[in-house]
Amino acid sequence: MASQRARQSRSGKSTLKIIAVFLSSSDSRWWFILFNLPILIMCPIAELDAAETEESAEPLPKEWYVSGFLLRSYPIGGSLKVDGDKIPDTSFNSATGGGLKIGVFPSYKSVFGAEFEAFGHGGSITAPHTVVGNTTRSAQIDTSVFNFMANALARYPGDYIQPYTGVGLGLSILGTDGYTQSSAGIREPDSLFGLTLQGIIGVRLLVTNHLFGFAEYKPALFFGKEGDGCGSGKYRRSGCTPRPTHSLNSQSHYVSVGIGYRF
Repeated sequence: MASQRARQSRSGKSTLKIIAVFLSSSDSRWWFILFNLPILIMCPIAELDAAETEESAEPLPKEWYVSGFLLRSYPIGGSLKVDGDKIPDTSFNSATGGGLKIGVFPSYKSVFGAEFEAFGHGGSITAPHTVVGNTTRSAQIDTSVFNFMANALARYPGDYIQPYTGVGLGLSILGTDGYTQSSAGIREPDSLFGLTLQGIIGVRLLVTNHLFGFAEYKPALFFGKEGDGCGSGKYRRSGCTPRPTHSLNSQSHYVSVGIGYRF
């Protein structure tokens, strides 16, 4: 037991030394720190007591997990319309947020699994004043984005490192605060509801039988629309005059890092 503890101590110190050299020889831009964050978080955890290390040698019969993560969004384009009138030169800014995951694999060696995730972040949508004929178009909107996704995953079930990929589909809610100007006049949009489709590429680092860190890259497409104030389906009000509605299509890249617990 004493020799095992000594090996773990030397292993932890060696790992920390390698990371220190790696960080000192690289630039300090935030994205580099972001990708190294799981390793920096996991290294102190790697010094856990030998009892946990011995426990981690016994595989889990089934694998449920929960995790939390931080993310950064990188919008790469999209279109904003009011009753079909497109507002030109619309831009979307990057934002930081976070979320939670709950997932399952049938066993510790299963290749296919599924998870549910919920995450949110802020942002803004802007467009400069553009005049064509007698119509001025512009936008200044602050946003709050909430996504609720169901993901299908496929992984390589390694003992320490598990690369994985997947696809997800879910409901998105885009809260808004601001205005647009178009052929419909100056409007204050309500919340937009729609669908998000995302791809997933990630890797997990298993520290013990229960604790893990992970990093992910996710390209995503959002398609959303504002309600017209008259309801929908069987709840639609007869005789109601629809108001001008906003619609939004956007594409984003997401980068996230987090830690989780398997049980």
